Amino acid sequence: MQTPITSNLVVITGGPGAGKTTLINHLHERGFDTSPEVARAIIEEQQERGGNALPWADNDAYAGLMYRRSIRAWQDAIQAHPRTVFCDRGLPDTLAHRQISGLDDDPGLHRAINTYRYHKMAFVLPPWSDIYKPDDARTQSFSDAVRTYVVLCRVYAQCGYDLIEVRKGSVEQRAAQILSRLKL
Repeated sequence: MQTPITSNLVVITGGPGAGKTTLINHLHERGFDTSPEVARAIIEEQQERGGNALPWADNDAYAGLMYRRSIRAWQDAIQAHPRTVFCDRGLPDTLAHRQISGLDDDPGLHRAINTYRYHKMAFVLPPWSDIYKPDDARTQSFSDAVRTYVVLCRVYAQCGYDLIEVRKGSVEQRAAQILSRLKL
């Protein structure tokens, strides 16, 4: 049984390098509450500490940290109710990561996805080769980014979200698309 949709937590998702964080930062600069991406933070922390909970080392440990931190991010963001909070990814992203990586299914993750719900509309940024840039934390190829996008779209739909693709354009144009759909 699913917990009712939480209308104030709005997910912005997409494959790596699609402009999610730039868009989230822009919305924050415009005065909206935001919740940062946990996956990149985990990678950066693990690299800094010399840890191995990384997608290319102990991927299962990494996915476990994503799962727990995504719940904590949801719990922290829900405290802003009724203000809108734009979330840089959501719990379904962890499920997509597990599927892409070929990790075993996690029933606890499915329960969490059904419990910690976001706004019915989730926004997805499509792969965009012109802005894609790998770095120390983003090691995937552009073709991996495309594959991630496809899996994310399927997972969010399976989790009961209406996925809205945000067209390519300036950060201002992308923000306007989202705010218009949400009537904000």
